[in-house]
Amino acid sequence: MKNKFSLVFLVLLISFCTSSSNDNTDTIRLNNLNLKPLIEEDKIQLETDFLIINYWASWCLECIEEHELLISLAESQKLEGKVVMVSFQDNIENSIEFLNNYGYGNIVYAIDNESKLAIDSGVFGVPETHIIIDGEIVKKFIGPLNLSNVEEIVNNFP
Repeated sequence: MKNKFSLVFLVLLISFCTSSSNDNTDTIRLNNLNLKPLIEEDKIQLETDFLIINYWASWCLECIEEHELLISLAESQKLEGKVVMVSFQDNIENSIEFLNNYGYGNIVYAIDNESKLAIDSGVFGVPETHIIIDGEIVKKFIGPLNLSNVEEIVNNFP
């Protein structure tokens, strides 16, 4: 009896793990990108055909690690204006201090009031980066981006 239970448990565990993998066979449709600018004088004008949204926070050590990669990614001519960094559950002053310390880039810096976009997108925590095509999340990078991830984005997405 124990062996049958163990086998059933193992099959259920394997099917759960494979269904929750990072291949995103179930896409998430984003109907509302209601973001506010992190810096008051900025305006947010987002292209909706293709976006890279990175969720980050000033208190996140891994966000510091990937920040320079995000700046480099945004320098790519085909990604100009398509990289959005959303401050996640952080205050504005700390977020701006982070950017003053680690640099600004050709990036849209935004806040997500009440974390609505993050909740709708299924964000687990920070850092997390989503590739969005025509309002659908087609790829998620959970954890800090690395050089290999940046190469994948540049080579495989518009």
